[in-house]
Amino acid sequence: MSYEEICKELIASKAVSFGDVHNFTETPDERLFENFFIFCQTNLLERCNDYDIQPARFIYTTGYNVNARARFSGGFNIIEINIGTMVETHKRLSSHNTLFKENTEIIKEYGKLEELIKISLGHIMFQAALQFTYYHELAHLVQKPFEEFISLDEQKHEGTEDKYSALKHCLEIDADIHAANLVSAHVIDFWKKQQSQDPSQENLSKLLSVAVSGILNYFMIMGHCDKDLYYMECSHPHPVIRAVYITEKIIQVAEINVEFKLDSGAILQEAFQITERFCEHHGLPNFAAKFDKIFRKNSVEIGNYIDTMDKFAYEFPNLMRNKFPDRE
Repeated sequence: MSYEEICKELIASKAVSFGDVHNFTETPDERLFENFFIFCQTNLLERCNDYDIQPARFIYTTGYNVNARARFSGGFNIIEINIGTMVETHKRLSSHNTLFKENTEIIKEYGKLEELIKISLGHIMFQAALQFTYYHELAHLVQKPFEEFISLDEQKHEGTEDKYSALKHCLEIDADIHAANLVSAHVIDFWKKQQSQDPSQENLSKLLSVAVSGILNYFMIMGHCDKDLYYMECSHPHPVIRAVYITEKIIQVAEINVEFKLDSGAILQEAFQITERFCEHHGLPNFAAKFDKIFRKNSVEIGNYIDTMDKFAYEFPNLMRNKFPDRE
């Protein structure tokens, strides 16, 4: 089905309202929107039977803030991404990202890699952020938590206040882990395609750091990076904590697919450094330095929190890790 056909179907079924649907035809970013729609809707069609989320649809909504959500409406499982998410993330991480072209230190460290892959590393950051967002929302569809929540999105759980519960944090961690699984698989697949040239361990580590930095910067673009460290608060785990377990999962999945060991700590630190230089280069608040300081000071407590949530997760059978333990 084309994007236009899906929009008409959802509007006719009253699953969405006409005014909420973004029509990207003949807009400056038409190709960008079309390509990502094809990626997401194709993946949904391939996975919906396995995950029991048929019929599943992907659309863009007219909100200009950076947000994405999963919901069940009118008999449809729907992933919605605001146009603000696409436009702002692409602008910040790809089209207006001059870090890898102008920063001397970054060029020295990453210039050869960018020449090798013939794709802007800023665009890799953008792709990682968007893919992470899509797979995160896909996990929420599979979890089917819509008796408790109207929808699950990256800003809050609609229908509830932004307050902590073990269920909310476990749903978010579970969705993050699923997304990390798939982002890592995409990076590995891309890296293996470079085998005829230079598929080195160093290049893989750098690609993973760039991808993690893209996800970190996505948290910044959403405005989630100004809060002090917390544990049992808010509907979503703190971004520093998310960065830790997301990176660990990305590295874990990568190591399964290669014949050498990767240093997750070093990759996370490099992702922090890329992000810090990104902020400095573009005159943005340097949240990465704050993240790094928080992580170094509170690594034990962060690990304890992750372990606690891991134990809580067994209490919720609708999590992907419990529904599909062989995949997560």
